[in-house]
Amino acid sequence: MGSVIDAPEQQTSLRLAANDRAPGRARSFTRNALTAWGAGDLLDQAVLIVSELTTNAERHGRTPDPSCVLPASADCEPVDEITLTLALQAGVVGIEVEDKSPQPPVPRIPSLYAISGRGLCLVSAMADVWTACPLKDGSGKRVIAFIKRAEPPVTP
Repeated sequence: MGSVIDAPEQQTSLRLAANDRAPGRARSFTRNALTAWGAGDLLDQAVLIVSELTTNAERHGRTPDPSCVLPASADCEPVDEITLTLALQAGVVGIEVEDKSPQPPVPRIPSLYAISGRGLCLVSAMADVWTACPLKDGSGKRVIAFIKRAEPPVTP
């Protein structure tokens, strides 16, 4: 499945500021790309995965800004970026979200009443497979998920 990202038929990327607008922009970008590629049948799954991975990158993938001192002022936020890459090859969509934290994502089991903590459970449920790996230079990580078109039913 790695070839989906490495040598795709279609590929597009978006760099996003790591802020609360990133997930919405990533969802819109994903809808537009998959619609243009004729992969609308994978749209719901892809948008959910992109939303969860981008939200995780925005919340947990930031590095502290060394120019900010505590207590931080309202205009002192990390300026990290998130990179979303979408790729399509042979009916498989690859979703890659890169952030600046070397810490791998950790699935949690949230309490029944928790309002967060289910993102990676959703990614696991919607993706055919997903993984995380550190960037070669150690400056962050890449989380990759793949979804594929359903096989057509075999008819006698």
